[in-house]
Amino acid sequence: MIKRLSKSDFFGPVLTIMSGSTLAQLIPLFSEILIVRLFSPVELGILALFLAVATLFSAVATGRYEMAIVLPRTDDKAINVLALSLFITLLISIFSGLIVWLFGEDIARLAGSEGLIPFLKWVPLFVLVSGFYQSFNQWATRKRYYKNIAASKISQSSSNAAISLGTGFAGMNALGLIWGQIAGWFMGSMPLFYRFWRRDQKLIPAVNKTQMLVQAKEYSDFPKINSAHILSDIGQQSLLNFIISRFFGDHILGFYSRMIRIVKVPAGFIGAAVGQVFYQKASEVWHQHHNIRPLLKKQMIPMLALGLPIFTLLALFGPAIFGFVLGEDWMIAGTYAQFLSPWLFLNFLISPFTSIPLIVGRQSRFFLLSLGMNISVILAFITGYYLYDAIEAALIMVSVFQVVFHLYLAYWFYQISAKHPE
Repeated sequence: MIKRLSKSDFFGPVLTIMSGSTLAQLIPLFSEILIVRLFSPVELGILALFLAVATLFSAVATGRYEMAIVLPRTDDKAINVLALSLFITLLISIFSGLIVWLFGEDIARLAGSEGLIPFLKWVPLFVLVSGFYQSFNQWATRKRYYKNIAASKISQSSSNAAISLGTGFAGMNALGLIWGQIAGWFMGSMPLFYRFWRRDQKLIPAVNKTQMLVQAKEYSDFPKINSAHILSDIGQQSLLNFIISRFFGDHILGFYSRMIRIVKVPAGFIGAAVGQVFYQKASEVWHQHHNIRPLLKKQMIPMLALGLPIFTLLALFGPAIFGFVLGEDWMIAGTYAQFLSPWLFLNFLISPFTSIPLIVGRQSRFFLLSLGMNISVILAFITGYYLYDAIEAALIMVSVFQVVFHLYLAYWFYQISAKHPE
């Protein structure tokens, strides 16, 4: 069965990426057992707040032009999109540095965490290396360098884990966790950049200002709409972290943020493997003037079969699982996972196919749908807090809203995947 799948045009690349993803996720999952013992929930909460700030910038570090690298018909055009993406990354990194320099104390006060202030100076470097990674990751997807993508995932997770654990054993504070994040992005970029330099540096002379401007105009919806979209999504997550810290304290945020990492990140690696290959394949099919619904249906079934038993176990035995693996103190994080498991399952199921609106030109509506949902989630959390003064009630309300949204999103993806313009 595995041998037959490995020869498939779709599942072969997916399995190649997931072979790296499996090891890439085993490393941090095992390291998590030590990290929660080396660092306090407050320090883990500080990391979550740092990432809440840094990812607001890194999400748009490339102007979202990295998502357009896959789309041009020729490599001469695509290399200019890559160059544009890298140039914008540099500008956004400098801009993020100015923001945290001028408003760092205000940001920390807004989060209700004065302890965040000394760590914000690392935001620009985080933005720079993550933008570098995003750009070359999409180039590797375009060129089908799936083995390098798999290697980059292993390099990213192992570097992050090594630095985090090393600094933890050395008795460092949350700075060690932040260094681990930065090292992960940087080292994850190396296998991707190496392959680009070995195979594609001959395309560099095709880069010029005129073509960069042409491609910037051609794919202008990405910074205008997709950037707003991703900022809306990341903003919701960041604001939620700020609210949890302010309402309940850094220690509760530490439990919540590690729960999200432990549950959502491994699932996200699987989804990203499927999503990267789906984006490349679906773009090809769309360029050939065919609808992509058959491809969507074909890939949705194995995601359903894989995710349903995992998230059912989480919904039934979340506290026991977290308590057994991480220690009794972390059973509360398992309770949070129980409440959010229906949403996390649907997110796992649908996230690989969020490129469909980009491919079919329906970014505007996708953005408006997500914006409405993100506002609703924040309002639901705040309402749950003020009505019941308990994070559990707030999380249940968030989960309900997310489930309704993701069910509609699945229906909408199915509808638009068959409507190819003639």
